[in-house]
Amino acid sequence: MSAPITPNDVALQLARLARDLDDTVRILETVDRDSTEKRAAADLAFSRAFMAATGSVDARKHLATIETHDQRLAADVADASVRHLRRRIDALKTRVEVGRSYGAAIRAELNLTQAGVD
Repeated sequence: MSAPITPNDVALQLARLARDLDDTVRILETVDRDSTEKRAAADLAFSRAFMAATGSVDARKHLATIETHDQRLAADVADASVRHLRRRIDALKTRVEVGRSYGAAIRAELNLTQAGVD
């Protein structure tokens, strides 16, 4: 059996979660900017490829799509990274809230125990 968790243990865990949340927000900022730049580069490459192609509008559109597939894929992967980090931030926020509730429950239990001793 493990030792009982103390309010100090809960506070330390909440501090770790807060640091992790802060680090993740910082990473999200970088990844979001990268995603935006890749999306803009993919759009520009598509427009250039479309304008350079010959044939019907549909043929030019499909040729441009084929020519810019790698840029589009990079932009889509970058977007997925942004979504993942946002989900991670939501999960960290939930863990912080659970920790706060757990800490409150431990404090309440300690107060009851101390009240019973008096």
